Amino acid sequence: MFNLNKKMLTYIVFLGLTVILIGNSTIVAESKPDIVKMVGLLQKDEDLDIGDWSVLTREINKEITTKQEFESEVTALKRKYPQFQWHRKKDDASGWKAEALTYNVDSGLTESIKIMTTEEKFDKVTYVIYEVEGKEWKKANAAFFTATFQNRVNDLFIGTPSIFSCIKGSINDNMDSVLNSKTEDLLDMFQAREIESVHETNFTSISAHSTLFKQPLTKEKLNLQFGLRTEGLGDRTNFVVGTPIITFEY
Repeated sequence: MFNLNKKMLTYIVFLGLTVILIGNSTIVAESKPDIVKMVGLLQKDEDLDIGDWSVLTREINKEITTKQEFESEVTALKRKYPQFQWHRKKDDASGWKAEALTYNVDSGLTESIKIMTTEEKFDKVTYVIYEVEGKEWKKANAAFFTATFQNRVNDLFIGTPSIFSCIKGSINDNMDSVLNSKTEDLLDMFQAREIESVHETNFTSISAHSTLFKQPLTKEKLNLQFGLRTEGLGDRTNFVVGTPIITFEY
């Protein structure tokens, strides 16, 4: 009887650990930054080449409403991020602005911080913006976004900021039907349902809802946009994809 109970206990412990491990792996998968999810999916398609990309994080800081509070925040950020090169824009009646920039030669990443106070409807409103940009995607970038990027966001923002992730690239396929075929491929790739679309001879734009991303932009739960453009028959087609919307010009 003792041996039976011991075996049963071992089985229960094993089953419990299995459930915990599965649960943890699910949490980790779900907590991946959107840019990492997007790149991982796009890289599975051999016809797609990833080029420029950007992650822009933005929040309204309601605690900064006076010039003194603005200056205090800029001074604190300068101390916190000495590796950034800081620049002040000339103050005017409408508000104040400070920008910071740093470029990492090894990773190829450009990081920027902007703090801007402007007048809106007779009140001062302060925006804090943090952006990371790259000209290509490197393997080390995934680690940056799960560590350094998260630390920056926690330091810079008070609440939960809006995050806009965007990727440009090209398609190694000059078939006549590439716009239609890749539109369907991208919808399937991102497990997305089309909400709105624009179709022209050499251009397609899609707004959709994807089950992979949690930040909706509208009541229709729009959280994904992508566009495809080709210059003509035989020319390479370019694409841009973003969540919840595209922030690059296309």
